[in-house]
Amino acid sequence: MFKKIRESLSFINPLYIPMFSAVPVGLWLLLGNDNWQSTYLSLYILVIMFLIFTGSVEISSEEGKHQIFGYIYMTFGLLLSVVGLVRWLF
Repeated sequence: MFKKIRESLSFINPLYIPMFSAVPVGLWLLLGNDNWQSTYLSLYILVIMFLIFTGSVEISSEEGKHQIFGYIYMTFGLLLSVVGLVRWLF
């Protein structure tokens, strides 16, 4: 049973999950909302924390592809945090 599920979902790589989940949500929260309420702000902080955690885990891997994606996730998390802070302050 599990072997069939694993074979049918073999095209999904866990390395790409933040690219399809956290990045679009972060961009939607950054560009879409004019009014930042507590729910949006907490989701935005969780997205940033998820990207930084995923990036740090991937950077510690020995494979080059994982390290590249780790640096991409860390950079995107840093950019989201800086732009969100600037938007919140001004």
